[in-house]
Amino acid sequence: MPDHRPSFYKKGIPLAELSANRFIYLFLDGIGLAPAGPDNPFSPGEETPDDPGPMPFLAGLLDGPLLAGPPILTEDLLFKPVDATLGVPGRPQSATGQTALYTGRNAPEFLGRHLTGFANGSLRILIEESGLFKQVLALGGRPTAANLYTPEYFQAIENRRLRYSVGALLNLTSGVPFRMPENYEREEALFWDITNRYSRSRGFSLPLISPQEAGRRLANLAAKYDVTLFESYLPDYAGHAQDKQRALSILQEVDGLIEGIMRYKSVETSLVICSDHGNLENLASKLHTLNPVPLLVFGPAAPAFAQVDTIMGLTPVIVEQIRLGQADRKDLKPGLN
Repeated sequence: MPDHRPSFYKKGIPLAELSANRFIYLFLDGIGLAPAGPDNPFSPGEETPDDPGPMPFLAGLLDGPLLAGPPILTEDLLFKPVDATLGVPGRPQSATGQTALYTGRNAPEFLGRHLTGFANGSLRILIEESGLFKQVLALGGRPTAANLYTPEYFQAIENRRLRYSVGALLNLTSGVPFRMPENYEREEALFWDITNRYSRSRGFSLPLISPQEAGRRLANLAAKYDVTLFESYLPDYAGHAQDKQRALSILQEVDGLIEGIMRYKSVETSLVICSDHGNLENLASKLHTLNPVPLLVFGPAAPAFAQVDTIMGLTPVIVEQIRLGQADRKDLKPGLN
């Protein structure tokens, strides 16, 4: 069988040189920005005035909880609300939102509507043409997805019990290999729930790990790549369940993941966090919201995202930063000037 993987994944071929700019792209499904209130689990607790809420590490970075508010920009930190509706009536949905995040294209406008769940054939066209991984590969860069996949997942796809997610199509359309159980055993993959708590309900059992340990593993993996994508769907599940205690627990786990990443990532790596639509910030409803979603960037590339106003803006900036980073590295090589 021919090997269609990008050349740097094949045995015996030297690794491509990494860009001077690297990214961990953390996708958190279903997180929007809203003011503090009883239905917003991001709100500080009522016990003490200085309670940072369920995400103390992130609150420390932002000097406050993750709520609707003015943008923040420093040389290595950006926080700003970005639009997820993209000018299309209706509530933003996962398939079109994720396609916009990972391609830089207006997926709901392309379809004429917001699409839930999984990508259809039309969205696959956009991913084939403009997927983040294909764009990074075209520059000679090295992308990867950190999410763990299993043989059972692909069997379910083959039997038409499941369809490919937008994130999975990034791999499929670019030839970037999926991470399988053997990668997990080498600490080179993560289950989407961060700690493996839900793996048992999916038919297999993985040892529990702390969110901070998951962050450490993700940061270590990212040291080998220009772009490392990790997707977690936990926030959206909690929002649909309208369970505040579950929501608070999940936000604590996400906070621990961010803490682990920040403690172990390299200085040249920027952590980019965004979402496809709002949901969890309003537990009064199980529906997605029209709220803007947070764009968070921690690292040297933060100022480059200052002009991003919608979820379409992330992929173009990441791709351009990798291009510039590769050019900078080449300029530093002796004999190339």
